Amino acid sequence: MKLGIICYPGFELDEMIQAVTESKNEYKLIDLTKDNWLDSCDDDIDGYLVRPPCTYQEHKSIFDERIYFLNQVMNKPIYPALNEIYTYENKRNMSLFLRYYNMPHPKTRIYMKKEDALDDIENIKFPVIMKSNIGAGGSAVTLVKNKAEYVKINNKIFGRIKSELSRGLVPITSFKNVPIPRFGRAQKHYSIVQDFLDIKWEWRMIRIGDSYMGHQKLIGNNGFASGSELVGWEEPPLELLNLLKETTDKMKMRCMVLDIFETNNGEFFINEMQSVIGAYLPYQMKVNDKPGRFIIKNNEFIFEEGVFCQNKCWTPRVNDFINLLSESN
Repeated sequence: MKLGIICYPGFELDEMIQAVTESKNEYKLIDLTKDNWLDSCDDDIDGYLVRPPCTYQEHKSIFDERIYFLNQVMNKPIYPALNEIYTYENKRNMSLFLRYYNMPHPKTRIYMKKEDALDDIENIKFPVIMKSNIGAGGSAVTLVKNKAEYVKINNKIFGRIKSELSRGLVPITSFKNVPIPRFGRAQKHYSIVQDFLDIKWEWRMIRIGDSYMGHQKLIGNNGFASGSELVGWEEPPLELLNLLKETTDKMKMRCMVLDIFETNNGEFFINEMQSVIGAYLPYQMKVNDKPGRFIIKNNEFIFEEGVFCQNKCWTPRVNDFINLLSESN
């Protein structure tokens, strides 16, 4: 087979190439950021591996538009699938999927008008979490403690007087202890408000094809599990494995990561859906200190020892995609 590789610059291109090479298939690189990207899509390409961006909202939107055209207009197979890419780094869209399919998740409100966001203030229990639509590792998450902070943030997002005058909510980074505004990532004209939950930790539950895996994401110094890079290698409980399977089956998704809150009173809520993650290790689960995965046999989850997430999880993605392409031919 010949696979097209579409990778946003600066991400896992080397790992994608290595995974395809190890599968003993051909590949061609497609730069979706170029104006002439369409000319690179040869007729003999059997399917396209896609690594979408998680940086600028505008680039993610253009990427989604072009992937939609490739998949829905040109009828080319892609992996991850369209809905899996469409929900990636799209918290507005993700909340619709979770709500429609009635999966447990923190209550999330999406506002497109400042008056709606402010009119609803009496129905909001503080503190709350406010997020931007795009942004990984907790970089786009703000804990809002009271009404005054809430009003101030919405004024930034929607503009104090008119939307046309909005500068947006600008995230801040630092260089040598000097705060630097990241104007290119400003959030404008919408707000995402999520109920605050008292969480013990977060679970990262992963499905790639017929493999099911999971580990804990522990709370960092910033109070969030996202971006803490603190991992707990506890065996995921059966309830979480079933929730992962039920969610992905309902949504017809085979390449999906659910970041799931476990609250201090033992409840589970899906916080994030991601089809691509920063998988630095060649395994994403340990059971009794042994790396491996779960597979389903006779309707039961069975542990298989081994390393299954090579090349930042692109090896299992390539293998699953090739199997799907082979079955469709």
